[in-house]
Amino acid sequence: MTEVAAGPDQGKGYRNGAITVLALVMIAFHLAAASPFWLAPNLVLRAAHALMAVIVILLLMPAARHRAGVFVDVVLGGLAVVSLGYAVLFEPSIVVRPPWTQDATPVEVFVALSALVVVLEATRRALGMAIVWLCLIFIAYAFVGPDLRFVSWLRPLAHGGVGLSEFVDQMYYSFEGIFGTALGVSAEYIFLFVMFGAVLQVAGGGDFFITITRAMTGQTRGGPAKIAVVASGLMGMMSGSSVANVATTGSLTIPMMLKLGYPRRFAGAVEAIASTGGQITPPIMGAAAFLMAAILGIPYLEVVAAALLPAVLFYVALLLAVHLASLKLDLKPLAKAEAGSTRRVLASGWTFLIPVVLLVTLMLQGYSPGYSAFFGVLAAIAVPYLRPSTFIGWRQLVAGVRLGVEGAAVVAVACASAGIIVGIVQISGLGFKFSSVVTGFAGGSLDVALVLAMIAAFIFGMGMPTTAAYIVQATLVAPALTKLGADPLAAHMFVFYYAVLGQITPPLAVAAYAAAPIAGEKASRVGWTAFLIGLPIYIVPFMFVSNTVLLTPEGSLDLIYTLGRSVLAVGALSAVVIGWLFGARLSLVGRAGLVGTAILMVHPGGWTSLTGLVLLAGVYGLQRRSLHMKESLSQ
Repeated sequence: MTEVAAGPDQGKGYRNGAITVLALVMIAFHLAAASPFWLAPNLVLRAAHALMAVIVILLLMPAARHRAGVFVDVVLGGLAVVSLGYAVLFEPSIVVRPPWTQDATPVEVFVALSALVVVLEATRRALGMAIVWLCLIFIAYAFVGPDLRFVSWLRPLAHGGVGLSEFVDQMYYSFEGIFGTALGVSAEYIFLFVMFGAVLQVAGGGDFFITITRAMTGQTRGGPAKIAVVASGLMGMMSGSSVANVATTGSLTIPMMLKLGYPRRFAGAVEAIASTGGQITPPIMGAAAFLMAAILGIPYLEVVAAALLPAVLFYVALLLAVHLASLKLDLKPLAKAEAGSTRRVLASGWTFLIPVVLLVTLMLQGYSPGYSAFFGVLAAIAVPYLRPSTFIGWRQLVAGVRLGVEGAAVVAVACASAGIIVGIVQISGLGFKFSSVVTGFAGGSLDVALVLAMIAAFIFGMGMPTTAAYIVQATLVAPALTKLGADPLAAHMFVFYYAVLGQITPPLAVAAYAAAPIAGEKASRVGWTAFLIGLPIYIVPFMFVSNTVLLTPEGSLDLIYTLGRSVLAVGALSAVVIGWLFGARLSLVGRAGLVGTAILMVHPGGWTSLTGLVLLAGVYGLQRRSLHMKESLSQ
């Protein structure tokens, strides 16, 4: 009996050791590929990246601990080595292979289909069945597409058909399938940025950002909630994962909010929203932002600049909601001793700012994200050893590397699976067909198409991680918006923004589900509270599509005017959600007036803005009257 019980533990020990070794190999490989000393071939980099990610997932999430499960994992691991390793070994012949002009040999078919199997299985283990089912539907569409002409309501999506040789060429022997742009961005940029955040966090950077935020905001009204907002935004832009961010910062910020007196569902919701917003917060943002730059063919800094003001509006809305809630609940700030001194915190941990400053400076100088991240990761590794007070042991550093690799592996398999969808969309012509269907359904109206795109983004964003959800929408939905007149960058930012917000949108608000256990509240209550508090944020994408000046933050009177309107719109809706403004509770009339103000401020125009200001002034008068009556009754 003792030997039987020890077997699984021994197997677990072997797996942990293997994951750690593979993590070290993986970071060494990617640092070498990003360094100025080695120009790695694209296919070699992408295939090796996918291979190591798949093996990490198989080791991290084994099929089962009994012999059958071990056998399955060994077979899958062997298939991964053969199928993905084939691309590394035969890269020279694959890159010059003419597409769709020759029949694939049995070996080539076996290699390609094996790669699909191991990638989809790794995706299933890491992310569940949502992406896998979507991939299987698209694969089926590739082969049954010609038969759709016999179904009247599906006839617009029919295509000429895809043969087996064409399919494996597209999926494996080109840069349009598994090894497409999504996996390339994961291998070149996302991996290093995830490593940057993980190493800096384990080294103590995460604690430093939370502590400095507490010192800066703790003595204001609702200080702990504002700490959650700012700290989660800072951490979220490094981790790129709302769930991971909730687990990291939420364990500190949610108890602080509860201690101050915030309701449990409110505390969990604020953390979920703030953690989600990190993905749209420059300069690092989430993984999908790098994909946007690659798909649009623009510098990453242009994406960062476009995301700046929408991110500001995101956090302005959330901070206003937190502030108004603290006034409504009459919550006091933290004590000075508990908040801490900003100067002392900065003096004790300023070195953690070095990697961030270095990374941002290099990107502003025009260097590529991968090159900048290379030096950023090296700086993050070196920073703890600059001062005795921040010194960490090698085991802790290795733990940070492993943490980053585990997160990056999940992103990698999601990108590889999303490449399957993108490849089929391209070879079947579905992108053009889908755009025509959306355009026809919207009746040529961009506003109607935006609403449809928002709904589609919620559906994809709720069931998939942001990266995969964005890739699907960038392939299918964004072209339809562009066809109806939307600016390409605005269209992609629109679907990206809503893919991010899918993390806090019920019923599958995954960020809220992560915050609920920490807050000690039901996940559904946290999810719906997050949705309600975040309602002002949901109008931001409509603002920057209707007026793209919000995506080009260059000083001008038009920008000041547009930004002012936008702040009033999200501020008015925040007050509606909380039910408090100008020192008194909002009546139904007051809330209706603020909703009208927000609607009028969304659309550009002098008369609409003036009317909105008149409504806001009327609400102010009502609130002052209500406050005066309350004071009279209390005397």
